[in-house]
Amino acid sequence: MNGSVIREPSRSLKEQFSRSSEAWKEQSDPIFRFWADGDWWGLPVFSLSASRYFGEKQTLCLYWPLATVVIAGPKVLDFYAGFCAHRATCLKADGNDIRVLNLILSGAPDGASETDPSKDLKSEK
Repeated sequence: MNGSVIREPSRSLKEQFSRSSEAWKEQSDPIFRFWADGDWWGLPVFSLSASRYFGEKQTLCLYWPLATVVIAGPKVLDFYAGFCAHRATCLKADGNDIRVLNLILSGAPDGASETDPSKDLKSEK
């Protein structure tokens, strides 16, 4: 060898010791990918219109022009923190940390409530 040392980047304490969830992957990606209704969907992160967290129901709603994504579970705020930091961009309900992931297409004929889409939650299987 020529005497040079190759250093690997060190991980932060949070990366080393915090428990991540199996429900989402942490990486930077301009597309938010998620599993809903038996299909993988993808929506551009930059076109997100708004978001709302319903504390009593542990439910997060992400609003895009095309659809609303409804996410519920005990770790939804951890996911939301990662999502806002552009780290958690791929999501699938695992039944534990993220229990529900529903997609409500805009203009859907089923009459889904726009003010509280978490009203009729159904679990992913």
